[in-house]
Amino acid sequence: MEGEKQLEAFSLQLVILAIWKQALDICHTHAASAIEGSSSLETTRLREVSKVQQSPDDQECHSIDNTQGHSIGIYASFLNAGNMEMPDAMELIYQSALALGRRGAVEEYMGDIENAVLSYSKAVRLLRFILVEAPSLILNPPFSLTNSDRYRIKNYIDVLSNRQSISQSQRMALFKLRIDPVFHENGDGT
Repeated sequence: MEGEKQLEAFSLQLVILAIWKQALDICHTHAASAIEGSSSLETTRLREVSKVQQSPDDQECHSIDNTQGHSIGIYASFLNAGNMEMPDAMELIYQSALALGRRGAVEEYMGDIENAVLSYSKAVRLLRFILVEAPSLILNPPFSLTNSDRYRIKNYIDVLSNRQSISQSQRMALFKLRIDPVFHENGDGT
């Protein structure tokens, strides 16, 4: 059981590393385009400085590469130890989003509106990540969604967003009731 949880955590860590790697690639591309757009004197100075001193971004890239290599070594030892199969990180994220949506519904039903809103919000964020961000990550194997998966996830997002909105409205109504209970009891404040 603990080995499975460690593999799940490792699977998610690989997705997080892919996100960091893509973010650093974007930063490097932006920095390179800024250097190309600067004057020739500034460009010469920047190139000289970069030859002498390694930038923090480069150090971060090497650190991420080393971490990823270390993580792959850990994964290999897990597989050799128990012949376990690597869990699908996107499936874990998807299942977590569904569980958060269910938890939000239970909390809403039980009158815990504040936690219901939080659960719905977290579920929507995870589903949006799967729908928008995950397909653009460089993963092996590549992650993609079928049209029916996209449609289903969009529907889940719409339903959860609607429940979140309704719960927030209920929360605001309860908040107003707590602030001025006399006005709400008599209807005229007397």
